[in-house]
Amino acid sequence: MKPTKNIKERQLFRKGSELSDDAKAMVVKMLTVQLQSEYADAPDRSGSICPTVEDKTWLDFQIAQEKAHGLGVAKVLEDMGVDPGPLIKQAESSVMEGDRKLDYFKIQMKDWVERSMTRVLAERTGGIQSIGGLGSSFIPLAVWNAKNYVDEALGHTKMGVSYAKRLVEEGSSQGCQEAVDKFYPSCLDIFGGVGTPNEKRYLDLGIKTLTNNQSRALWVESLERDLKALNLKIPDARWKGIRSDYPPEEVNAFDMFLEVTDLPADRHQLAIRLLSGWLSAKYARQNEMAVFVAPTPKLKHEVALQMSADRAAGLAIAKMLRKLKVDPNPLADEAERTLTGSKNKVEFLKQKLPSSWVGIAVQQLVAARVTQAATLATFGSSLIPLAVWSGVHYDEQERLAETWLSRIKYIAPWEIQSLGQEALDQCFPYALDTFGADDSFNETAYFEAGLKTASNNTIRGIFVKMIIEDLQSVGLKIPSLTQGIRKTYSNG
Repeated sequence: MKPTKNIKERQLFRKGSELSDDAKAMVVKMLTVQLQSEYADAPDRSGSICPTVEDKTWLDFQIAQEKAHGLGVAKVLEDMGVDPGPLIKQAESSVMEGDRKLDYFKIQMKDWVERSMTRVLAERTGGIQSIGGLGSSFIPLAVWNAKNYVDEALGHTKMGVSYAKRLVEEGSSQGCQEAVDKFYPSCLDIFGGVGTPNEKRYLDLGIKTLTNNQSRALWVESLERDLKALNLKIPDARWKGIRSDYPPEEVNAFDMFLEVTDLPADRHQLAIRLLSGWLSAKYARQNEMAVFVAPTPKLKHEVALQMSADRAAGLAIAKMLRKLKVDPNPLADEAERTLTGSKNKVEFLKQKLPSSWVGIAVQQLVAARVTQAATLATFGSSLIPLAVWSGVHYDEQERLAETWLSRIKYIAPWEIQSLGQEALDQCFPYALDTFGADDSFNETAYFEAGLKTASNNTIRGIFVKMIIEDLQSVGLKIPSLTQGIRKTYSNG
């Protein structure tokens, strides 16, 4: 099941208060298990088994990231009215403690080889499980899953593979294989049962977009790729866990792609078009003037760092384009060299910035909210690297919007109501156009390819909700919420 199945009826929720009681209960059920997983490295499980000071440093870094994941889960639970404290205390007290702790986390690691290989196996389960939540209808949960995937799959798992490579080269292949055989069955179980009532509710409510077994299949495929490169292998009973034998599942049957290079060739051009638009947005120099107009050295530095972060987001898109055999440099140059350059640049980014700091602050608030909302279109994308980027980028743009909002609140009200209002009225119709037309040919093609998972109308509506809250908080008059430059829209 993918979020594109009922794309026109799909709803997205920004706050826990917007969820039904049933959805809240299921989110809590899921996250209490996740909470005890994040705090499962009890003192008697971790141990002082790292052979070098570098390894000790990396382990400390990993544990700190796990606690960051746990903090994210705890915040969502608190938003749902659940105190996470007792569950955390229980999970941390001992390996065997934890009413919501999974079996894997109750297995003792005896040495450094096992610790390294559990990174290859179990950290990967954390990353792969997050894929099923990237398209969650509850936006905070989708964002958490994206950030979790980055740490677990692209960080902890890759580090585990590098440790395993070192161990194999040092002659410890047998120990590595024994560790794989020991932990593999319990890792299979982490994904949960097949066709359970809980699984059905998660899917029906849009909390998850993959079945447990689909996530398990992605994990098996990903793990097998890395083990083959190490001359290690998955156990022959590849679908046999401790709790159950699971039915074999083929990844190509449910249309999700772990790597950009896995994307079928007939979808490349659509993906290139979509990624090129984002690349142009991230390298557009339309906001460069903000650095020069910023009134203090501190603000100049902050805005320069903000632009650097935007380019970092663009670099991630550029790397995806390269894997599709597209050179991103000419696209970035075209977007960067002139205000109106690049056929991929939206009209919003071809408008000159206001000449005053007040006007720029208001315009940049709108820009951050536009980008934040636009990112929702690819939450849960079948192209998993794009789906992950989207969740991380949404979070970054939300924090950026909040930063611009806090800056505006320090500006004199009369300046906001004059120069700020003028800038808002000028840019807002272009902002509405940014999301694209409803029910267009391109939108339908993106849906059918699984590249986009939310309609232009849906995300435009979320942008409108966010910007209304912002504008009301700073005393700005709200422009027409339906009238763009190109057309009139149906949200309101």
